[in-house]
Amino acid sequence: MKKTSNSVLKTVCVLALICIVLWVAFYAIQSYYVLTTGSGHGVINWASPNIGAKLTMFVMNRFLILTLAGLMAAFVFNILKYLKGGTIFNRANVVLLWIMAIVLPIHSFISDNMGYACSPTEHYEWVLTDTPFVYAIVAVLVAMLYKLACDAAEEQKLTI
Repeated sequence: MKKTSNSVLKTVCVLALICIVLWVAFYAIQSYYVLTTGSGHGVINWASPNIGAKLTMFVMNRFLILTLAGLMAAFVFNILKYLKGGTIFNRANVVLLWIMAIVLPIHSFISDNMGYACSPTEHYEWVLTDTPFVYAIVAVLVAMLYKLACDAAEEQKLTI
C-alpha cells in the first residue's frame, strides 16, 4: 500500500510540475501578445495616459505569477525530496505555504484590476472583490493544517 501511495504521489507531483510549466508558458505568450500587439481590447496601448503606472501594474502581475509558480514548484520539489526519506510533511513546505498565503491575495487584487493596465484612458474604477479575502483565508487554513500535519508526523516519529 505504501509503495502504491508513493507512486501516486510522485505521479501527481510530476503532473503538478508540468502544469506549472504550462502556466508560466501561457503567461509568457500572453505577455508577449499584450506588450507587442499595439491596440485593441486586452492589450497595452503605449500612447495611453499613465503608461508608467500601467506597465508597473502589468510587471507586478507577471512578477507575482512567476513568484507563485516558483513557490509552487519548490513546494512540489520539497515533497519529492523528502519523500525519499519517508517524509511527506516537512518544515520547508510550511514556510512556503505561509509565503504563498501572503503573495496570493496580493496577486489576486492586482489580477482583478488588470483592466487598468489595458485601459486606454486615465480613468479607471478600481475593484475590490471577495477573491483576495477568500484566497487569503483558504491559504492560511491550508498552511495551518499543513503545519499541524507536520507537527503530528514529527511527533509520531519520536514515539516510534
